[in-house]
Amino acid sequence: MKKLLLPFITVLIIGTVVGIVTLHHAPAATPTTTAKKAQVPRRVAPITASAVAKDPKLKYSCIIYYAVKHLKIQRWQEVSDFKLGWQVEIYHEASQSKYLVWPDKNIKTSAKALQPNWFTIKNGQVTYDSFGVHTFKKDMTATVSLTTIIKQIQQDHATKTVRNMRPNLVVKEHARVDD
Repeated sequence: MKKLLLPFITVLIIGTVVGIVTLHHAPAATPTTTAKKAQVPRRVAPITASAVAKDPKLKYSCIIYYAVKHLKIQRWQEVSDFKLGWQVEIYHEASQSKYLVWPDKNIKTSAKALQPNWFTIKNGQVTYDSFGVHTFKKDMTATVSLTTIIKQIQQDHATKTVRNMRPNLVVKEHARVDD
């Protein structure tokens, strides 16, 4: 009996050691045909002064984003619905172009009863303007450089948000009016 007990105990000890080692070292996962591949997030090109200069819709998107998120003029919140989008009407006057910003990219002329918010761009400076509703006060204005706007978008990590605004932005350009 002693002869049978020794090999039996030896096999039992070896089996226990192999089992413990196997449990602690899980086999490497092998790819299967049904497993989904990990999605690598696509890198969005940064917004730079050069990119803004080349793409007017990107420029207007940056300007509107800044107005909605950082401007202290309350009426600019009227254009804060990123799903509805925006309509920008450009009126070229002799000395300065004026950019009217309407909420909703599909807004109809009949819905344009109240004077909208607008902005002008001159020498890299954006001047935001807003008509005071139900008041006899002067229009509210703020001036910010395009450089400051771009830096703020970068600080907000909002490059993707701003770039995604372009499809929801309709631009209507009106004929030049000369004095």
